[in-house]
Amino acid sequence: MERPEDDFAPFGVIWELESDSNSEEDGDEQETDLSQEMAETKEKIAEIEQASQALLAELSSMEAEYEIEKSCREQAEAFAIQVSRENQKLKRISLALLPRLGLHQEDFAVLSSGEQTLPGPAPDPMGRCLQQVKDLQLRVSWLLEEKKELSAQVKDLQAHVEKLQHQLQEERVEKQSLKTLKEHSQKMLTRVKRASRLVTEEYGRMSLQLDLEEKLRQQAEIFAQQMLVKQKEAHRQSLILMQNVGAEAQLLLALQEVAEMSKELEEAKMEHQAKVKELEAQLVERPLPEELARVQATLAAAEAGKAHLEEGLLRAEEKCATLEHKVKVLEEGAKAPDTPEEHPVIPVPPPPPPPPPLPPPTWSAKTDPLMALRERKGAQPVKRGEDLCSDDATARAVEEMMARIKSGVALRPVRRGPESSPQPPSAAANKRRSVAMELQDLLSTPRRPSRRSSRHKGSQKKLLVDNQLEKLLQRRRRIVDQSPVLPEPSAPAANGGLQPPIPAAREEDQAASAVGVPRNPQPKQTNFSGNAKDLPGEPEEPPAGAPVHPRLKIAEVAWL
Repeated sequence: MERPEDDFAPFGVIWELESDSNSEEDGDEQETDLSQEMAETKEKIAEIEQASQALLAELSSMEAEYEIEKSCREQAEAFAIQVSRENQKLKRISLALLPRLGLHQEDFAVLSSGEQTLPGPAPDPMGRCLQQVKDLQLRVSWLLEEKKELSAQVKDLQAHVEKLQHQLQEERVEKQSLKTLKEHSQKMLTRVKRASRLVTEEYGRMSLQLDLEEKLRQQAEIFAQQMLVKQKEAHRQSLILMQNVGAEAQLLLALQEVAEMSKELEEAKMEHQAKVKELEAQLVERPLPEELARVQATLAAAEAGKAHLEEGLLRAEEKCATLEHKVKVLEEGAKAPDTPEEHPVIPVPPPPPPPPPLPPPTWSAKTDPLMALRERKGAQPVKRGEDLCSDDATARAVEEMMARIKSGVALRPVRRGPESSPQPPSAAANKRRSVAMELQDLLSTPRRPSRRSSRHKGSQKKLLVDNQLEKLLQRRRRIVDQSPVLPEPSAPAANGGLQPPIPAAREEDQAASAVGVPRNPQPKQTNFSGNAKDLPGEPEEPPAGAPVHPRLKIAEVAWL
């Protein structure tokens, strides 16, 4: 295959191709004109040949007549000479016989004159033949002159035909040269096309490589951004873990929520940057005033959203700090628990629908840095702390679970005194059905939209978890209904009264852990309150010790 540099050498011939094509078209037109003139000339020559042939045939016939007339004239002259000789001979004989007949010479002259006068009116064939001969001579001379003229015309036409043939030969030579030049130009054009095709293929290959490099660069930037976010999260979590080696699960969950929120904020920031780049590209391509104003408005809205997200991030960090403080307070309060106080149930409006989901990231890390840090640094101290306070955590978890069930679900009294009138079973069934329907409605509302890529799979898994949670709540309701109704005890009495159902509660906790619900639901409650503060229109977190509405408790279980 030829090199592209050699193929680009004959680019100067391209401008000559148009003139060559024009000259070739002119040569074709001249050739067609010459062919038409040649055909007309051939037709004229054919007509002249036909006329000359007719003339030659007439001349041959006239020559034959002339020969016949000439022979007739010669025969007539010979006959006339013979007749004159016979007349002279007869005259001599008659003159010799006159004396014998007794006639005089005068009588013979009269007789001869009478003889001459008598045949006067008779036609003379000799004169008529001579006159015809003269006429034929005149006609032959005229035909000869006409033949000369026609022969001159034939010579002129033959000269013109020779000239046209010579011109046609020149045109053929020129056409052959043009054909050779055309073939050469076609070869050059083929080489140029081949070179242009090679250049086009090289350009396409380079453009594909450039697009691939650009995509890889974008993915590398996204990966670097995500790794930076993970590094910041890991650094922050490592600092917190270094400060608080025995942190509770609530703090870890809060840190995980903060990490998720920071990840979502970073993703929103990246999406915002991508939108800004796209809008800038659109502004460069179509710099119209209306579009510029619209894009500026969109950019302002995006900046406002970015500021809102930054404020949310700041609030989340503040919330994390407050949660750390609350965890410390709860740890201090867990050592010396106070008696629970009864508070009136304050109805809290249901939580608003969750915000729309953010677009899924292009790349997600397979390992969580928090879990890696916990496995690498703080797993053993946390495990030792859990071993030390396992009994207290179990008792506290059972107490909190029973308190939440009592305060969050309207329980039907089972054992009443004889003075209290029993509740009709239809009302209890209706109340239970209403509670079950309310729980089903709350379970049907999603906690937070999952990723777009795994929405269907997440919904199926969520339905399975919701069904198991509903069965678990019904089982707890049956256990609480079977337990005796006790008066409000103090803290030690409450703990003592809750000691018998501990195995059942542990069994329920094991079932909940099999479903995916943590044993200690208090961190999720704190997490729920933290998320509620970040969302616009969410109610504030109730104070410590205040009763929680059943709807919030059921929604909290649904969010698990």
